Amino acid sequence: MARTLAFLHYLPAFEAVSRHESVRGAAEELNLSPSAVSLQMKKLSDATGIKLFEKNGRNLTLTRAGSDFAQAVMVSLGQIETATRAAKDGGSSGQLDALTVSVPTALGVAWLSATTVEFAEMRGIPNLTIKEAVAAIDVDWDTCDIAVVYDNPPFAGYYWRSLSEVRLRTVCSPILFPRLDLQHRERKLNGLTLLHEDDGREWTNWAIAARVSLEGSARVRVTSVAQAIASAVQGRGMALVSDVLTRTYLAEGRLIQPFATSINAGRAYYILCREERSREPVLESFVDHIIDQLRSR
Repeated sequence: MARTLAFLHYLPAFEAVSRHESVRGAAEELNLSPSAVSLQMKKLSDATGIKLFEKNGRNLTLTRAGSDFAQAVMVSLGQIETATRAAKDGGSSGQLDALTVSVPTALGVAWLSATTVEFAEMRGIPNLTIKEAVAAIDVDWDTCDIAVVYDNPPFAGYYWRSLSEVRLRTVCSPILFPRLDLQHRERKLNGLTLLHEDDGREWTNWAIAARVSLEGSARVRVTSVAQAIASAVQGRGMALVSDVLTRTYLAEGRLIQPFATSINAGRAYYILCREERSREPVLESFVDHIIDQLRSR
C-alpha cells in the first residue's frame, strides 16, 4: 500500500519547537524565519488532524496528543539519523551537495522559487541554482537536475508528472473596474488594453465564451506572463492568466476577476527529470514537496 505521509518534511521543525517550546527558538536553530516555522506547524497540524500545541504565555506547550506524537517523532528521527550515518559510511547517502532547478518565470515569481529555496533548506542542500525556462525544450538539461514546465507531453526520454491543469481568467486592478461595461447585454471592455503572451488566440477564445466584445481594445504582447501580471497589478490593462499565478494578488485585493468565465489553456504544468534519474531520493522528495505545496495552495 502506498504511503501518503506528505508532512514528513515538517517533522524536524516540529521536533525543534517541541524542545524549545518556542517558535522563535526553533527558527533560530533551523536558520528559518519564525513565520516559516509557524506555517510548517499549521500545515503539520492540518495534515495529521492533531492539535499539537497550546499557548502558555509566550511559550508553546504540547497537548497530550501532541506530546505522544512528539515522542514518536523523536524516536523516528533518531532512527533516521542513525540510518543516514550508516548509509554515509557505506558510501551511498543519496544526498546532493548541489541542486539546479528550472522553473517558468511567472510561476517562480508567484511561489515556486520560494518553495524551492524552502526545500533546499530543509534537505540541507548548500548550493541551489534556480534557472528559468517555460517549455521542456528550453530547459538546459546539461546543468539542470529537474524542471517544472508549462508545456504539453509526451516528453520523450523524461520522467514526468502532471502538476496542474490551467484555466485562464481575466484579472485587472480594482481601479479599472468602473470602466467596464457589464450592465448591457453586449458587454464591452471599453478599450481596456489586453495583455497576453501568445498570438492573441486565447483572448479571442475567451471573448467568444464570455460573449464579450474586444472591439476598441489595444493589445500588448509580452515575452513572459509575469510581465502581463505586473502590468495588470499596476492598472495598465487586463491579463488572461491562471489562478495559480495570481492567487496571492487576488487575496490581497490587488487584482480582481471581473468576469466569471474561464477557458482551458492550451498547456499545463508538469514536473520532469531524466528517466535514469527519476528514482534518486532527493529528486523524488522534491517532486513530492512541490505537489504537496501546490495542493495546499
